[in-house]
Amino acid sequence: MGVAQLVELEKDLEIRDIPKPRVGKKEVLVRVKTAGICRSDAHYKNGSSPVGKLPTTLGHEVSGIVEDLGEDCFKFKKGDRVCIHYLITCGDCYFCNTGNEQFCKKGKIIGKHVDGGFAEYISVPERNLFSLPLSYLLRRAR
Repeated sequence: MGVAQLVELEKDLEIRDIPKPRVGKKEVLVRVKTAGICRSDAHYKNGSSPVGKLPTTLGHEVSGIVEDLGEDCFKFKKGDRVCIHYLITCGDCYFCNTGNEQFCKKGKIIGKHVDGGFAEYISVPERNLFSLPLSYLLRRAR
């Protein structure tokens, strides 16, 4: 699948071909339709904010269509339109269970610590997805 990756700091992103992500039991594969460019992406590119590893696929402001689901996923179905929360957390710690996921010690930012949405597909935990109702999309298209 095609991706735009940060391969070297202070250089242009490179269009590369990498394997399509697989889904784990509690993960959903999303076909990316839109990925916003955030100031954070510019900071990662110029090195003023470190990324987890290079090369990495940037992009944490992502929406798309559900393409595949892990065997333990039941909230969405193929074809659903979704947006993706940028922070992948454990879902089991005190902070995750009290609505304070931003403090999860295992938290990872999409596009910084794990590959992000400047790609054809992204695989994320099901709990990171939010529905985008068709009525909202139609209203915005006018």
